[in-house]
Amino acid sequence: MTKRILNLGYVMGASVDNYDPDQPYDLISAKDSSIKPDPEMVATGVDIGLMRLHIHNAPERRRFLGLVPDRSYEIIVTFASIHIHQQKEGAREVMKVKYSKFFNIDKEDSAGGFTYKKMFQNLKFKRSLSLDVKLTEIDNRVVDPEPLEELLEDTGIGTVLDLAPYNPKEYILLASNIVSKIQEVFGSDKAGDDPLWDDTLVLEPKPTIPGSYRLHEGFYAIIEEYQGFDFDEIVYQNNALYWRETEEEIPTNYLVFSVGKSIPV
Repeated sequence: MTKRILNLGYVMGASVDNYDPDQPYDLISAKDSSIKPDPEMVATGVDIGLMRLHIHNAPERRRFLGLVPDRSYEIIVTFASIHIHQQKEGAREVMKVKYSKFFNIDKEDSAGGFTYKKMFQNLKFKRSLSLDVKLTEIDNRVVDPEPLEELLEDTGIGTVLDLAPYNPKEYILLASNIVSKIQEVFGSDKAGDDPLWDDTLVLEPKPTIPGSYRLHEGFYAIIEEYQGFDFDEIVYQNNALYWRETEEEIPTNYLVFSVGKSIPV
């Protein structure tokens, strides 16, 4: 299968507090030096919200396996970040905070988006913020995730991971344990599942490595490259990515997320 190459873009001039959905905003590479990294975010921590997931080209896996073609896909997206707790005695404990969500889509359809919510709040980090992103097509002839999807909706963990204001550590542990079990049962390690994406993005508030992704408040977009891919031809508008001066979404898989300060400076 064709190797999937991911690129991270940054929306210029837009943020959660300053955004006009009718206005087209330019998209540039998150490595671009015109993005001014914000070192204050190390002290404040960050909030992250998931905005939109667009599935354009999930493969027809069963056809590749010589089986009867599927009429629909089941996709799981996993978005994980590093959360560092400050203990009373001064010790620091690092935890992986995960968000997972299922999407059931038919051929030629797109997955639904996310309703904006601060999924991860007050994430602390030292020198860089690491985000693990996985997008997996699930073999729905092997297992049926619907009962587990209903469990997630009933508990709210699969739709809104709201860590504040109640004792976030225990809630993170509960959510992470449940999501770990989901990944164990339905994740990309299972035979027949196709890991569409599996990448770690590192954002730095004070870049030390040339070409690293630059961390600043605003909207980011993880984009799977396609033939003719060019940031200059893409705009962010109405919470989606479009070819410039058209009403056509770009022909690829992408995920939009927001980053903001947790504590006002």
